[in-house]
This record gives sequence, structure tokens and C-alpha cells, in this order.
Amino acid sequence: MRSPASLGRLFAGATLVACALTPACLRRQVSEVEPETKLAYEDVVPQPAVDKIDLLVLVDNSASMADKQRILADAVPDLVRGLVQPKCVDKKTRAETGTRSDPTKPDKEQCPAGSEPAFTPITDMHIGVLSSSLGGFGALGSRGGAVCDTTQAGHANDRGRLVARTETGAKLPEAGDLGFLAWYPPVPKNEDKERHPAPPVPAIDSVDALGRAFRSMIVGVGQDGCGLEAQLESVYRFLVQPDPWTEIAVQDGKASYGPKTQVDTDLLRQRAAFLRPDSLVAVVMLTDEDDSSPDPLAFDGRGYLFNQDTPLPRATAACQAAPSSPACTSCSVKPDDPGCSPRDYSEAEDAVNVRYTRMKQRFGVDPQFPITRYVDALTAPRVPSRDSEHEKGRYVGKADCTNPLYAAALPTEANANLCKLPRGPRSKDLVLFALIGGVPNTLLPSGADPKELVDWTKILGRAPEVWDEEGIDPHMIQSTTPRATLPAPSAPATADPVHGREWTTNGKDLQYACTFPLVEVSPDGNPRPVARTCASPQSNLCDCDGKSDSPVCDPTNKLVQVRGKAYPTRRPLMVAKELGDRAVVASLCPRQLDAPEKDDYGYRPAAKKIVDRLARSLVGTCLPRPLERDAGEVPCLVLAKLASPGPQADCERFGLERPDEAVLETFRERRRAEDGISSGPDDIARFPVCKVPYVDVPAGETCKDSDDLGFCAVSDAPGLDCQSALVFTKGMARFAGAHFTMQCVQVARAAGAP
Repeated sequence: MRSPASLGRLFAGATLVACALTPACLRRQVSEVEPETKLAYEDVVPQPAVDKIDLLVLVDNSASMADKQRILADAVPDLVRGLVQPKCVDKKTRAETGTRSDPTKPDKEQCPAGSEPAFTPITDMHIGVLSSSLGGFGALGSRGGAVCDTTQAGHANDRGRLVARTETGAKLPEAGDLGFLAWYPPVPKNEDKERHPAPPVPAIDSVDALGRAFRSMIVGVGQDGCGLEAQLESVYRFLVQPDPWTEIAVQDGKASYGPKTQVDTDLLRQRAAFLRPDSLVAVVMLTDEDDSSPDPLAFDGRGYLFNQDTPLPRATAACQAAPSSPACTSCSVKPDDPGCSPRDYSEAEDAVNVRYTRMKQRFGVDPQFPITRYVDALTAPRVPSRDSEHEKGRYVGKADCTNPLYAAALPTEANANLCKLPRGPRSKDLVLFALIGGVPNTLLPSGADPKELVDWTKILGRAPEVWDEEGIDPHMIQSTTPRATLPAPSAPATADPVHGREWTTNGKDLQYACTFPLVEVSPDGNPRPVARTCASPQSNLCDCDGKSDSPVCDPTNKLVQVRGKAYPTRRPLMVAKELGDRAVVASLCPRQLDAPEKDDYGYRPAAKKIVDRLARSLVGTCLPRPLERDAGEVPCLVLAKLASPGPQADCERFGLERPDEAVLETFRERRRAEDGISSGPDDIARFPVCKVPYVDVPAGETCKDSDDLGFCAVSDAPGLDCQSALVFTKGMARFAGAHFTMQCVQVARAAGAP
């Protein structure tokens, strides 16, 4: 086995050039390579001792969401307690002991003797809430006035800013002027003001008070928002868009983001205060409908027209069978096509409520942003400025700016440089996405087997990006008409255990993915059924009009709603699929609402899945393959770009080694390439890059409690569902603001080779 020094020369030489240090180098089978072929890979790893969480919750605030908001609010205490008071586990077996840690005590006293917290309790957390309402994107209604106008009653446009209102609409005092909550108890860790400065909003130091305020924010989002939900774009706008627009301007029939000087500085200030560069970021989305927002600048600035309530042109005949074929387009382009008689839909055929359903098949075009926009937003170090999103009337997404989610510092004013921000320490493994949406819980892992995988074909079809739905479960098909393989509208309302049965939508609504009984928890803690009478001032928030045969209505009194429902949330699910292990998916239709004391009540399983996934990122980093050891060494280098500028000699001053010059220059060149910077002197060279020493530990043990500086490679890592993981020592906590990269070489032998 090579020494670390010789490894450095290898990384700087031919192997680095040949493999480019990408995970693709690991995709070849060992039996296919010649003996002694060197496999190299590089990966950015999370900084050690992550002790901050920035939790952003997107809550759909369209009609009919109140029931789901209250169920989520009931799960909030579990989510909060799971993060700030993690369960105690046996130090050796990692089995739960039945107690929770006390974050207010010193590190070694937070759990009873012989046990420890499953992960370090979080004592510095920001919690923010967004709604799904971004207005009408410049569209006008047929009767005049803007679609989802801000002058109308309700909250049709929250502008992608943080929402902190109570159920009565009052401002939530715990959220301060910046609109988010801050968990910041008086513990020794928070006395380090360099690592944990006091929050810019009122500090909350009681777990119960945090849970109450969080719950109030969830319910306070309400259900009086825009019916054209912009769940994905709201998250993008708040977290990622470098220069957020103030309004969609329409002139001469074409939409634009307005002058460059018009930037939402209120949002910039909220983002800069809420988002820390070295935190774990978790985005949780609660929605019962699919994302229904357009790219307003698509089609040469006319994408906003899809939000208007005037009927649109049909699709050509090819679109039904082959929506990805070149022959599939709008009848406005090919009016003589056999499918274009008549050219336009009637008002009855093109209800705005279902406008954003199967758009390519129905209209021949899809005016929505590509899913890659949102996947890149959560994973890529660079994203487009708003002037680099489109070329020649179509979205291209030319990434020319530092992604604010991966920046070291965030601007608060429009006259600041909003694009060329310094790169921060956060890795993509510290950005997680959780969706509680419209998918039957029967299509998701039950949780009994942590290694059970999601069957995405049943949820989205074989290739959702090209509208290939082969293999999809019928409940997940978006349709305004009854789906052939499911019980018809004439069947009993309970004929199907997942959603009841199909119903007659008259083209104005969709079939359901799943339904669930409406219940509420009484003061004595017991759930009781809710029968919502729809003939009331709030009837627009109810689904039963006395005539509907919807399975959510009481069959004996069709003015009474007894069940809640969810539609297939296709686009958010596509984002989750692409994010893979960095995503958690749960059903909006709970498995049970009868026993609040049980672990599977309401969204409690979803909260547990979210906490468990966050915990994995706080414990260590799973490696793409087990690492070989030889005489206590592993063939890996871990390099740390320190958080503050200084001379390269600072490595020794902080107790770390300097890497070989060849390794150093290779590291910097790759960082320049990743950040889109040309070779030569630049800001990257101002930061010291140091080599982190390797700490050898016996099999089955970890180095995490060591005060020494270093990292170890752990097999069957405790607390992680992977064969091999990288774990930093406790002593590395002082470098938590650094940017860490791991480079590894493996020696592979052909089958039968000695």
C-alpha cells in the first residue's frame, strides 16, 4: 500500500488525468479491469461536527389544505424533539435505550452511562415557512384584473418570502421582523459567538415553546392562497435565485423579470439572515396537488398566458400516443393537423383548475420550468442569473452565478454583487429534500425494512421525463375522467381501500391519488370523526356541493365532506426521484388517524423519516464503496480548504499538514473548474488547503470521540446504513467552516489475479 506522500504524487499524475477523479470511474466491474488498474475518485464531503440546521417548510396554502396542515402541525413536536433531543443509544450496539438526550448538559452527560445521543443534539436551528402562492406570474383574468392579485382578500401572493402569521392572520411575535424561528438555548456551545452568533430574531430556549410557535406558523399559512400552486418555484425563489424579481412585467404581450435594478431586497435580507453557510439545510414540502406554475418567459415571453382563464389551442394528433415525438406540437403551429379540428378547446374542455395536467398531451407544449432547474438548485454550486435563464425565447439555464445555497456569504442589497459570491463549505450531502405529497402510502416503504427502496416506476412510470407511464400504478395517473382499472363512480364510496373510487369531475377536477378520513383530536386526546357541512360561508373550501359523487362526500348527504384527499403530485415527486438518497418521500394520506399515541399516527412516520435521514448526515459520510486497508492505512487523502484567507503555512499553525504542491495545485484547478473560474491567480488561492491526518481504529469502532485532529474510515458504520463511511474526530469541530474534499485510489485486480 502506498504511503500518503506517494499517493499525492499519484493524484497529480497520469491517474488523475485518466479518471478525472469522478464517481464514474467506479462504475466498471472489478472483473473487467486488468490487475493493478488504479481506480480514482473524488468527492466533496460534509464538514465535521455539523451543529446547525436551517429547516425550511413549504406549506401549500390553496383551498382544502387546512386538514393536512393540522395533521402536520400535530407531528411538529416529534420533528422538533427528534432533532434537539435525539434518542439515547447504547455506545456499542447502537440500540435505543428508551431515553432521550438532554442538550442542556455537558457532552458526556447528555445520556445515561453507557449510552450516548444517536447524534449530537442540535442547539442552533432556524425554522422558516413558505407558502405555495407566487401570484399569477403576470396573467390577467378574462374579467380584468390580475390572476391571484395581491389586492384581493387572502394570501394569493406571498412573493416567496418567509411566512410567519398565526391562524388569525396576526404576526407571530416569536419570528421577529425577519419571519423565522430560532432555537438557541443557553448551552456552552452557544457561548462560542464566532461559531454560533446570537440569532437576529428572538431566541427560543424551550422545546415546548419552539413546538408551539412552529405549529402556529404551519396552521397560520392558511388555505386562502392562489389556486395555481408554485411549490417548487417558491422554494427556488427563496433559497436559490441570485437576483429575485419583484414582479413579472408584461409589455406588448411579452413578459420579463423587469429591470436588473428591480430586486426583492426584503427577500434577500430574509435569506441572508436565515441561511447559514455551514448548516445542514432541510426543505420539507407539504402539498396535496401538483406544481402548477409556468415559466412566464417561455415561448418568447408568452408562457404567462397559460395562467389566463381563456381556452388554449389543442395539441396535434401525435401528442396522445407520442408526446415526445417531433410531430407533437400546438395546433397554433400546425392548424391543419388532423387533431386540430376545432383548433381551440372550449371553456368546458379547458378548466384552469386542471390546466397544468398532462400539458404536452393536451396542448402539445409544456410551459413549465424543467425539473432539472430544481434538482440543480439543491445540488449544483452554480445556477443562472435571471438574465441567463432564457435564450431565443426558451429556457436554457446557463449557470453563471454562485448558488446562494452554496455561498460563504449572502448579499442583502440590490447594489451588491448578487452573482459572484464566494464559495462556502456546504456540500450537496448537507441539503436534503422531504416531500409529504399525493402518493398512496401503499406505494411507499412501510419503514419496517430501512433498506427497502421506493419503486419509482409504480409512482411515476417508466420514464416520466418523456411522459412514458408504462408500469405506473393507476392511482398515480393524472386524469379528469375515470381511470379504467379502478372502481367506477357507480361503485360504493369505499370500493377501493386507497382512494374510495373514481368520480365524475365534469372536466373541472382530477381523480384522486388517495383519500383519508377527516378527524380531529378532542380535548381528552381522543380522535373523533369530522363531518364538514359545505353549505356555509366557507363552502368554497369544501368539496361537496350536494350534487358531487366524489368519494370524499357522505353518500347519504352530499353536502357533507367526511374525507380528505390528495392528487398525484407528479413534479415534486420527480424532483425527489432525481435527488435519490438526498430525498425522503411520505404520503399525504396517513396510514392511521385512530390512535394518536401510536408511532404510525398521522404524519409522525414522516417526521421520523425526516429526522432519521438528517441524523445520517450528522453522523458521517457514506462512501461509494468499501475502502481497503493495508497496515493501518487507507488509500485516501482528505483535504480541507480553511474558512479564512491566509498563507499556506497556516496549516501547521492549526495543527494540520500541508499537502504536496502538485496535489495543492490540482485541488485548486478543480475548484476553479467547478466554480467556472479561469486558471490563474484568484480568490481560491487565498485560502490555505491542508491535509487531514488519517486515524486508524479497530474494526467496529469509530474515531468520532477522539480529541485528535483527523478522520477515519469505518466499516459497517454505527448509525449509518452503509458498509463504509468517513467519520471526522471530535477535534475537527474547530474546522467546521472549512470545505472538505476526499480523494481516493483503489487497486483493483482481475478475477483470479493474486
